[in-house]
Amino acid sequence: MPATTRLKWAVVGWTLGFLGSLVGAIAVVAFLGVDPGGEEASSELTLGALVLLQVPLWIGLLGTPLLARSRGLNWSEQMGWRMRPVDVPLGIAVGLLLQLVVLPLLYIPILEVFEDVDVEAPARELVDLAGAPLEVAALVLMTVIAAPLTEEVFFRGLLQGALRDRFGPVRAVTVSSLAFAVVHFQVVQFPALLVIGIVHGLLVLATRRLGAALWSHTAFNAVTVVVLLA
Repeated sequence: MPATTRLKWAVVGWTLGFLGSLVGAIAVVAFLGVDPGGEEASSELTLGALVLLQVPLWIGLLGTPLLARSRGLNWSEQMGWRMRPVDVPLGIAVGLLLQLVVLPLLYIPILEVFEDVDVEAPARELVDLAGAPLEVAALVLMTVIAAPLTEEVFFRGLLQGALRDRFGPVRAVTVSSLAFAVVHFQVVQFPALLVIGIVHGLLVLATRRLGAALWSHTAFNAVTVVVLLA
């Protein structure tokens, strides 16, 4: 499938996921009667409702490359849908380095300027909703499995792969990382998300496959969940 055609699929997928999440959020908030401007808005939502909010995003981001596959998209060659044994330790090491070293250093100057910024707030609020064992299982499924798989396939596979073939590696990593950060709707976490996107993009460029980036994303999210659940 030509790079230009893949870019069209990526634009459609990103738009559907973005708009789907926005419409879903409005619908859930309206249905539950939550005041979106209130300080306790996120705590009034259930974990099930938050999982449902991710479904439109996942459909747009993962459904698009799946549909494109039936139209000629080669997942192995054009998206890097491959994995080697070395990708497991490499990805886990990168994910841990990002979580425990790189991002804390990144936020040192930011927190010096904005002392009241709570970087962990969104993740902590999400984890706080998981009380029962089934809720914990749903949280792990959403953050440690579904999110890394969906986001790496779309942003580093479909989008970055198409941009790389059309505009070169620098623009590919830059644009795909920005799109990855924006779609999370988190202003405070934007610098961290951008760095994660860049590192994972470089991993895919270096290895020519998604394996290491997938494991890095999984390890990164898993550390967050484990630390906040402990």
